[in-house]
Amino acid sequence: MQSNFGIIGLVGKTSDSRTAPLVATLLDTLHQRGTGVILEEGIGGCEHPSAFSVAPLSDLARSADLIVVIGGDGTLLATARVTAAHDTPILGINLGRLGFLVDVSPDRAAAELCAVLDGAYELEPRSMLQTTLLRDGAPIHHGLAVNDAVLHVQSVVRIVEFDTFIDGLDVGRLRADGLIVATPTGSTAYALSAGGPILTPDLDAMMIVPICPHSLNHRPLVVSGRAVIEVKLSSGSRSPAQVALDGQENLEFAPGDVLRVERRDRALMLVHPRNHQFLRMLRSKLRWGEHP
Repeated sequence: MQSNFGIIGLVGKTSDSRTAPLVATLLDTLHQRGTGVILEEGIGGCEHPSAFSVAPLSDLARSADLIVVIGGDGTLLATARVTAAHDTPILGINLGRLGFLVDVSPDRAAAELCAVLDGAYELEPRSMLQTTLLRDGAPIHHGLAVNDAVLHVQSVVRIVEFDTFIDGLDVGRLRADGLIVATPTGSTAYALSAGGPILTPDLDAMMIVPICPHSLNHRPLVVSGRAVIEVKLSSGSRSPAQVALDGQENLEFAPGDVLRVERRDRALMLVHPRNHQFLRMLRSKLRWGEHP
C-alpha cells in the first residue's frame, strides 16, 4: 500500500558535516522512485540537482506532505515549531545523541524512508504547548513548544519567587531556580533531569516540575492536559528571569509578568517506521536492565 506522501520536504542540521552525504543519498533514492522533493535552503551545503526545488522552511512545510528532519531532537523541535501551522507530519533521522524523537538511524535512512513511502509506518500524535506571555494584563508574545516552557533564573546564582495557578486556583508561592511545564514528550527532556516522572506520549496530561526548590514540600505534579497553568513572577523577586520554549526561544520575564501555558488544540504528528514502540525505545535509549 502506497502512502499519501507524494512530496517530501528535506530539512537538515546545516552545521553537521554528515548532513550533506545523507541528503545526497536520500535525493538519489527519492529520484529513483519518482518522488517529488523540496529542500530547505542551505541544507548541508551540497549541490542540488535542478530536478529538486529549494525553499525556506515555512514555504516547504506548506507544500510538502511529509517533512524528513536530519539531525537531533533539537533540530526536530525547531522544525516542528516553525511548521506547526501547516500540520505537516515529521519523520526524524538521528544525527544527534539519544534521539527520543528522531528514531531512524542514518545507515537505515534510505530503506526506512522507502518503507514509509510504501505505507509501512506508524502515525503518532504528540501534544504541544501554547504559551502566552502577559505584561500588565496584555499579551506581548505567543509561542509554541513541543517539550516544555521553562521559567528560569537569568545568568545569576539566585532563586526566583513566583506564584502558580492551575485553572485559576492559586497552588502556592514557590522559591526555586525555576519551573518546568512539560508535555509527555518533554518528560524525557529537562523535566527528567529535574526529577520529574516519564509520561507515555498518549497520556492526556501535562507536568509541572520545580527546579531546585528552596523547600522540600514542593514536588513534581501531573495535571490534566486540559488544564490552564499560569505562572506569575513575584513583584518582590530580585532576580532577573527568562522563559525558554524548548530551550531554543528565550523571552524576558519581568516581575509582575504572567506566563499562561495550555495545550495546543492541534497535535504534532510524528511518523515512525512500523512497529515503533515507545517503551521499547525508552529501554534502548536509557539502557534499562543493562549491567554496569
